[in-house]
Order: sequence, then C-alpha cells, then structure tokens
Amino acid sequence: MSTEAQPGRGVAAARPSKLFYGWVIAGIAFVAQFVFTAAGLSIIGNLVTPISAAFDVAPTLVGIAPGLAILAMGILGPFIGRAIDAGHVRRVMVAGGILSGLGLMAISQASTFWQVGLAFLLLCAPGFALYGTLPVMALVANWFVRRRGLVLGLAVAGATFASGIGPNLFETIVAEHGWRSALLSFGACTAAIALPLFGGFVVSRPEEMGLRPDGDVAPESGDPQAAGARPRSAAEIAKMPVLWIQAVGFGLVLTSPVVIIALLVPYGEALGMTRDEASDFFLWMIPFSLAGKLVIGGLADVTPLKPGIAMMVVVNAVVWWMLRQEPDYDTLMWIGAIYGVGIGGMAPLHGVLIGRLFGRIDFGTASGLGGIVGVGLIVLASFGSQGLLAMTGSYPLVCTVQMVLVLLGGAMLAFLRIPAADQAR
Repeated sequence: MSTEAQPGRGVAAARPSKLFYGWVIAGIAFVAQFVFTAAGLSIIGNLVTPISAAFDVAPTLVGIAPGLAILAMGILGPFIGRAIDAGHVRRVMVAGGILSGLGLMAISQASTFWQVGLAFLLLCAPGFALYGTLPVMALVANWFVRRRGLVLGLAVAGATFASGIGPNLFETIVAEHGWRSALLSFGACTAAIALPLFGGFVVSRPEEMGLRPDGDVAPESGDPQAAGARPRSAAEIAKMPVLWIQAVGFGLVLTSPVVIIALLVPYGEALGMTRDEASDFFLWMIPFSLAGKLVIGGLADVTPLKPGIAMMVVVNAVVWWMLRQEPDYDTLMWIGAIYGVGIGGMAPLHGVLIGRLFGRIDFGTASGLGGIVGVGLIVLASFGSQGLLAMTGSYPLVCTVQMVLVLLGGAMLAFLRIPAADQAR
C-alpha cells in the first residue's frame, strides 16, 4: 500500500513555487529527535552517580532506566502506531513532550527513590515513547515517499547531535547548580518546546493541507491514501509474514547499539586504555554516524534497497569481527568510525523498508507491531551479553556472538521480497 511515485503514472513534474510544508515537518522531526535524546536517554548516565548517592541506592537501580524506557516503547508501540495511522500524531507528540517534561521535573523534586521510580515509569518512559522514534519516523513517512530515506536520515540525525550535546550541557549545569536544577531545566525546556512546536505546527498528512507527498502536484494513480482507502487492521497486518521477518531481521542487527554501549568502555579498560580513551570511540562514531544516516538514507531513495541493507549488515558484522581482535587505541578509533557509518545507515534503511512493504497508510501500525519483537530482542541481547561476559570473562567471545547475531539478522532480511519504489502497491 505504498505511495511511491511511479514515473509516467500521473505525477506532475511541476512543483509549487513556495516552500513545501514537508520540509517544516522534517525540521520538527529533527528537533523532536534532538530533544528526545538530549533530555531523555542520553543524560541517564549523568544521573546514575548523583541519584544513587542522594537516595542511597545501588547505581544499577538507576542504570536500568534505559532498558525500562525501551521496554515502554515496545509495549506502547502498537497503540501509538495505530493512533498515528488514525491521524492523531499531533496529539500523541504533544502528550509525549509534556509527560516526559513533567516527569523530569517531578524527579528533580523527589524526596524518596520510590518517587523517582514512579515519575520515571508513569511519566518519563511513556512520554519518551509518545514523541520518540516511532512517531517521528511515521510522520516523515507520511510526508515523503521519493525522498523518504534522505529525510529520515535528516530526522534521526537530531539524535546524533543530541548524544554529543545533551550530556555535556547537562553536566555543565550540574557542576554549577546541581543535578536537581539541571533536571528541572531540561524538563521545563522539553515541555516548553513540545506544546508550541508539536501542537502548533505538526500536521499528520499532506492531504490535510491539500498537498501531496514530496510536494507533488497530482495524486499518483492507485494511491490508497489519495483514494481514501481503509487502513489495514492490526490483526490483518500481524498475519503478514513480512512483518515478522523484517522485525526479527532488523531487531537482531539493531541489538548492536545497546550491547556496544555497555561493553565498549570496560573492554577498552581491559585492553589497557583509560575510560576517557575508550570513550573516544563514541566521539569518532558521531560524525561518521551522521554521514551514514544522510548518505545511506539518500542512496536508499535512488538505488535498490536490498543491496544497501546487505552492505550495512556486512559493515556492522565487520565491526564486531574487528573488536574481537583485541584492538589497540588507534584501531579502536577506526572501528568507531566504521561502526558510525554502519549503524547510522540502518535507521533510514529500516524506515524506507517499512514504507515499501506497508505504505504510508499502515506505516505506524506496522512499525509499532514490529517494535514489540525488536524491543524483545534488544532486551535479551543486553542481558544475554552481560550474562555471557559474567560467566566467561571473555570480551572476544561476546563480540563473536554479537557478530553472529548481526549476520543472522542479515540472512533473514535477505529472504524478503522488497517491492521497488515504482512497483510497490
């Protein structure tokens, strides 16, 4: 049910002279991903020590917060996706920004640790899910078809910028005013941005403004969105094998980030590096991740999709093979650069694939349902890698297992029959 433009089938070559509103949507998507990351998952590491000290709890109790947030995204994904496909993305994103902002502010005022946990579980975690990756990708997919990969890359680039800026800015405020003031500031900014930006400017679909995806003038022949076709039900989509094949395939490949975040620094220390030296891996990763998102996303719009996916799978597998060789500092930095390209390129590829398989009319529902599997695999990989490391003490063995998981995910994706942009229904 995709709406990819088909040459010679009714899409006018002319474009409106004024700026296509889809580019405003792209900017909003970038900001949403920036705020979601900067005021969300990226600062949890900054909070482990001060919160555990303030409430006299084990650091691990604070450190599980990212896993809980990811779990919430998986559980809420099908409901969020359905609401988005029903045209409620503006309400979803506004609610998410306000909930997460209020949650951060509530944590800043907490006097007991159970209040911290309650605010995070009931406000922050669902809030992150409501304006995080799923609604942003679905929103972009509704507004862009021919340029979907490029614009998805632009949108998720916001998260990459935030991963470098957010923790440093937060730590600067902590140094001057303490963690409570820093958290209060971040929470207030999140809510203050969400209400006017999402509430005032988010539009679910171009048709609501009398427009077409990509700014095209005439509707594509047979476009289900233009024809007012009924979206498939969640049950109908769940019966489609391609949903679960792509969910498991990409889920296995995308276990890499959660494993590498927990593994990399202690592995570097075991190889004789300092924590700061090992952390340089992520500094090298950031610019190459940006390049991967933009370049690979753009290429996905104009080249066959399956070879692009295969190439990124191989790149990610090579990263784990290189890591298992117990690299020195210089080699580790090069691995960080390669990893940035490989993992950065997977995000827009995934969005383009879902659009090809399900079309923009069912994008949110398909993403939400598939996310259940993806989150499950990520959680299992996170606990499994740490458990294997605890039992064996072997970082190379963990890297080998992760390499196998990535290749297994790639093998599953190889079985998909992916419609071409001009052949998808």
